[in-house]
Amino acid sequence: MMFVLTLIILFGASPVFSQDTTGLGIQGHSWDVFLRADANSPGDTEVMFLDLLTGESASFSTAGERFTLLDNAVLYFDLSDQQIKLIKPDGHIREHPFITKTDADYRLDWTVSKDRRQIAWSVSQRSADEQLTTTIMLADQSGSEIRQLLVYGPRPGIRLLPVAFDANGATLYVDVHADGAERAAPYARRSNLFALDFGGPGVATRLLPGDAPCFCAVGFGNELLLRLAPSGEPDSTQVEIYDIQSGATRVIAPVARGDFNEAGNLLLSPDDTLAVYALTRANGYRAAEQEPRTVLVVADLVNARQRVLGDALPALARPIVWTEDNSAVLYVLEGHDGVWKLRLEDGAMVKVADATYLGMLNESGGE
Repeated sequence: MMFVLTLIILFGASPVFSQDTTGLGIQGHSWDVFLRADANSPGDTEVMFLDLLTGESASFSTAGERFTLLDNAVLYFDLSDQQIKLIKPDGHIREHPFITKTDADYRLDWTVSKDRRQIAWSVSQRSADEQLTTTIMLADQSGSEIRQLLVYGPRPGIRLLPVAFDANGATLYVDVHADGAERAAPYARRSNLFALDFGGPGVATRLLPGDAPCFCAVGFGNELLLRLAPSGEPDSTQVEIYDIQSGATRVIAPVARGDFNEAGNLLLSPDDTLAVYALTRANGYRAAEQEPRTVLVVADLVNARQRVLGDALPALARPIVWTEDNSAVLYVLEGHDGVWKLRLEDGAMVKVADATYLGMLNESGGE
C-alpha cells in the first residue's frame, strides 16, 4: 500500500508531521486519522482528522481506548461512559447503534474485516461463581444483517476473543482466551485458535494448523498463519509458517539477539512474502525502573530467513503498515506519540509524524 503525505499540517499550534513525510495518506476526499495524548487533559486521547481533499483538520478529545477504523467512523470504548462509541470527522460522537454494553456484560471485544464491511464482536458475561459465557456476533457495517455465530461456556476464567477475519471475509479466527492472560507478557499471545466458517448457510468450526500448542504471538496473512514460537534454544524465537488451507509448515530459524526474549506484534505484508515483528528485552518491563529495549525483525517468508534491522528502541514497538512497495514499514512505540519509518534496504529509521497514525477513512459507507 502506498501513501502520499501532505508536507506540513497543523493541529492547533503544534505540527503533527516532521519534514520526512513520505509514507502516509492518499489523495481524494478521505481523512487520515491520528491519535495522541491530550496535553490538556491527562488520560484523554485526541482523535485528529485530516481531510486530504481540502487540507482542513479537526481534533476532538475523548477518554477512550481500542480505537478501530470502520469505513467512515472510528469505533472505540469510552472509558467514562463504559460504552462502545463512534466518532466521525465532523466531531459527532454517539453510541454504536447495535454494539452496546449492558450492566450484565463483563467484556466486549471486536475485530473488523480487511475491507471494513464486517465486524465481529464477543460479549462475555461473568456469573457470581466466576464462570464466563461468551457470545460471538457478526454484522455488516450498517447492522442490517446481524448473526449470532457461537455461544461458548460457561467456563471458569475462559472467554472467546475474535482475532481476525480471513482475506475473503468468510471466516473468523477466534482465540480461546484465558482471562487476564494479556497481563502475562508485553505482547498479545494466543494459545488455542480456531476458525469459524460462516460463508455458507450455517457456521462450521475447524482447528487451525499447528504442530503443538503454543502460547505465543501470531499473525495472519491472506493464506498464512505465522507463530513466533520458542525454538528450543534459550531466549530464541523461530518463525513458524503455516498454510491455513493445506496445513503445510515451514520454519525460519531464530536470529541471535542475546536476552531479547519477548516477541510479538507480527505484521505480514499484503502479498504474504514478508513479515515484521518486535523483539524485546522485557525482564521487568512493567517496572518503572526497567526500560524495555526493542529491535524490529524482518522475516523473508519466501527464502525462510530473518534479520534484525535498525537500532534498538527504548519502548515496546508495534509495526502498523507496510509502505513503499513493501520496502519500508511504519511503526509506533508504546507511550510515545508519533510514527516512525524503518527502511528495509539499509535499516534507516526516521520519525515521520508527531502523532500516532491510525489509518484512513473514506467518505463512503453507511451509519
